[in-house]
Amino acid sequence: MFAVFALLGSGAALPDNGGHHILWEVQGRHNVLYLLGSVHLLRPDDSEIPSDAMRAYEQSKTLVLELDLNALDPQEVVADGASLGVLPEGKTLSDELGPDLYAKFKTRAGSLGLNAELTERFQPWFAAMTLEQMELTQAGFDASSGVDMRLAQRAQLDNKAVIGLETMSQQLHIFADMSAEQQRAYMRSTLDEMDGGVKEVNEVIAAWQHGDTQKLEQLLKEATQESPELFRKLTTDRNRSWLPRIEHMLDDDKNYLVVVGALHLIGQGGVVDLLQHDGYHIVQH
Repeated sequence: MFAVFALLGSGAALPDNGGHHILWEVQGRHNVLYLLGSVHLLRPDDSEIPSDAMRAYEQSKTLVLELDLNALDPQEVVADGASLGVLPEGKTLSDELGPDLYAKFKTRAGSLGLNAELTERFQPWFAAMTLEQMELTQAGFDASSGVDMRLAQRAQLDNKAVIGLETMSQQLHIFADMSAEQQRAYMRSTLDEMDGGVKEVNEVIAAWQHGDTQKLEQLLKEATQESPELFRKLTTDRNRSWLPRIEHMLDDDKNYLVVVGALHLIGQGGVVDLLQHDGYHIVQH
């Protein structure tokens, strides 16, 4: 789950390697819609945007992201995290996790320089996500190097329209609405996989860089088997909720570039699969 979450969380883009990219072109009635798969946290050295993706950007009138990053209010983001990520009065993280799981969490938090006492009011999902983010940050990954953020910043400079498919609150609710047992399972999975997490993230990025959809589908399948309900909420449910808006864009006369986490585009129930099922002609670059 650790590495797969890096794909799904809200990349630098692929190098020009002569092979496929995680980039598809969809033919609309009077326009073209591009679908670009992204890894949202990457190292700065990996942040060169490939020519195919930039051509898609240049040829598109509107940039579509999971979130409109240019419209995010930092104070609202903090407020949403505080309201959804904090336990009700009288409850503590140590009580929610139980002694054995909390001991493992405390050890890992200490290794990352995080004082576990500061997280005592955190919901288990929020504490687990905090560990994941700290682990990746210390390994050199950051959101500002992601293709989402880089293209959002470029769109702001170019006065190009940006659309968000969902809100930050909607994304956070995917985790906040988990049951107590599901949150404990998420924490357990996070802790179990963190030792090899960065190595696995690098393998995911390598598959993404080479347009290796088979490898990414394998990773998605493994993650789905591990936590079916969570990954249904993270992937297929969101894909289906986005589909009407994406298909409405395909009725337009202007081009769109849609940039979402790579795992939203691949496999059965992915956006590409759903569009093909509805009769659209799609070509991978």
